[in-house]
Amino acid sequence: MKKGKSTYQFPINVDPNLAHQTIMNWLGANSFELKEKDGNHYYQYYDPVVGRRLFEFYIQTGMVTIHAYIGKYKKPYLLDDSFAGAMPKSAYKQILDPLFRTLASYNTPGGAAPAQPGPNMTQNDPYNIQPTASQVSGGTPQPQVGKYEDFSAASNKSNEKYAVIGFIMSIVGLLFSFVGYTFGILLYLLEFYFAACGIRTKKKGFAIATFVLAGLSVVILVISVFMQVLLS
Repeated sequence: MKKGKSTYQFPINVDPNLAHQTIMNWLGANSFELKEKDGNHYYQYYDPVVGRRLFEFYIQTGMVTIHAYIGKYKKPYLLDDSFAGAMPKSAYKQILDPLFRTLASYNTPGGAAPAQPGPNMTQNDPYNIQPTASQVSGGTPQPQVGKYEDFSAASNKSNEKYAVIGFIMSIVGLLFSFVGYTFGILLYLLEFYFAACGIRTKKKGFAIATFVLAGLSVVILVISVFMQVLLS
C-alpha cells in the first residue's frame, strides 16, 4: 500500500455552516470519534476486524478539503486502487460516496461541478454529478444539509450487502471443506471481515452465521493440515 492521505477538494457556494453540519452528520452516522495527536485533531473509526478509518476536513471560503485514509494518523495509507488492503479501502470509499455526492451539490445553484483533485486524488476519480437538492417554484436547486438518517441508512445498506456476501461465501467454503477442498486463508479472513461489517445491521443474523460457518471451516482446515502432517 502507498503511504499518504487521499485528498479531495469540493468547491462550495453555500454557507460554510451547511457543509460543516453535513460533514458532522456523516461522521456521527458512521461512528467516527474525535481524536487528538500532537495538537492536531482528526476523526477515527476503529474496529478490530475492519481496522481504522481516518478522516480530516478543513473548510475555507468556497472550498471543502477532505483527507481520508486508513492505517494510523502517523502512518497513513492512500485509498488507492492497489490490491493491498483492497477490501478496507473499497469499503471506506463506499461510505464516503454519499458524503461526497452531497458536498458536490453545494457548488452552484445551477448545478454541481466535479470535485477538484487534491495532491493524492487521481483525475479519473472526481465527482461529476448533478446536485441532490430540492426544487423551488422557480426550478432552482436549493442545497440542503446532509441528514444523519440518510447517511446512516446508506452505511447500513452497504454493510448489509457485505453481510450477505460473507454468508454466501461461508456456506460455499464449508461445503467445499466437506469434499476435501479448502479456501486459502485470505478468503477466510475476508469472510470474517464481511461478517464484522454486518454485525451492527439488520442482517446481524447473517453476520453471526458467517462467523460460525467460517470458524468451522477454519477448524476443518486445521484438522486437515494436521492429518496430512501425521500421514506424511
